[in-house]
Amino acid sequence: MPAIDDHDHDHRSDPVGRDGVPTAADLGHLADFDAFLRISAELTGFDETELRGTGMAHEHHRTLLAHRVRDEHALLHLWYVGAWPDEPPSSPRAHDRGLMWRTFHGAAPGSTAPGHGSWAEAPRGGGER
Repeated sequence: MPAIDDHDHDHRSDPVGRDGVPTAADLGHLADFDAFLRISAELTGFDETELRGTGMAHEHHRTLLAHRVRDEHALLHLWYVGAWPDEPPSSPRAHDRGLMWRTFHGAAPGSTAPGHGSWAEAPRGGGER
């Protein structure tokens, strides 16, 4: 997808492309936090409440605004991995709260304790042989 500069975008009132998916030009609207959440929800498949629930919405918005050139792939990478492409995570918790873990109902290794005695039980989802 093409990248855009904040000064090179149209000013449509609806920040979503014809097929319902935000386009690169639509990302110019992302200085507004509510527009950022709406477009992020369209791109990620998670609703705005779920995105807020990660605790990363404002931090990801600040990360996005810190980058002059923006595209859909970078925004998706930020939400799912917790880092702008080719950069380290934006904070120590950003990776642990990435959407990639929610897609399979998992947790980042080392981010949560499994609980006392968890080693004595077979893993959920059929770890038995």
